[in-house]
Amino acid sequence: MKSRALLLSLALLFTLAANLNLVCRVGVNGNWDGTVYSLGDARRAELAAAAAAEEILPRRARMPEIEHRVSLSFRPPCGSSRQLSARILAEVPGVSPLYAVRAAGRSFGVVADRDKLEERLRAALYVSMPRKAVRAEYDEGIELVPVYGRSGSAISPSEMARAVSGVVPAVFLDAEGKRIA
Repeated sequence: MKSRALLLSLALLFTLAANLNLVCRVGVNGNWDGTVYSLGDARRAELAAAAAAEEILPRRARMPEIEHRVSLSFRPPCGSSRQLSARILAEVPGVSPLYAVRAAGRSFGVVADRDKLEERLRAALYVSMPRKAVRAEYDEGIELVPVYGRSGSAISPSEMARAVSGVVPAVFLDAEGKRIA
């Protein structure tokens, strides 16, 4: 009877151990978001953020304070190294989240405020819109890609809208959906 109880206890122990995950919670400058990462993902994220900050800044980057809390959990790690790297980069002094602007096969630079740029681009379309037109759009797609860059390096949304609208042709459509020349 004792051997059965011992075997049952061992089986239960092995089942529990097989379902436990070694996870890591990461605090960036004292901010904990509750996301759990694998130890490898946490390390890769830190290295990637440090490399990106060194590339962005002209001087040695001052990285934020990073703390780890390692534990066992029945939940598997759910955070990605990309997500954690973005969290770390957002805390590096001198580095800001920006949007790279690309259109017509060209790169135009970066802006800090995506919404204001989109507003200025729409305004540029409607200012030049003929009376017969009911819809206006740019002939080619304008791509806004999230990037990190040096703080203060962004172009104003108004300047960027002028640069892009001067290169990317506008298309005006009438009520029947036909192009207006």
